[in-house]
Amino acid sequence: MIERGSNKHGPQLDDEMKHEDQGTIRSGRPGHVEDFRQTEPFPDDTDSPETRAAMEHGAAGGSGAEPEEDEGQLGTPE
Repeated sequence: MIERGSNKHGPQLDDEMKHEDQGTIRSGRPGHVEDFRQTEPFPDDTDSPETRAAMEHGAAGGSGAEPEEDEGQLGTPE
């Protein structure tokens, strides 16, 4: 009988590759160092209202950097 599925690497290499990826999968941290490389979720009609609200809040929240102060007001006494 013919086996269905991908047999590109073989079972031994598949297990090795699975072991190598476990640290990234279980770490809970992003897979990329640079924030701009992270993918953003696409809105979907089947998403719950809570999910849609969280996605809208994340997009409107910006990069998380502190707002810049006006340079003209730095160092001027009040």
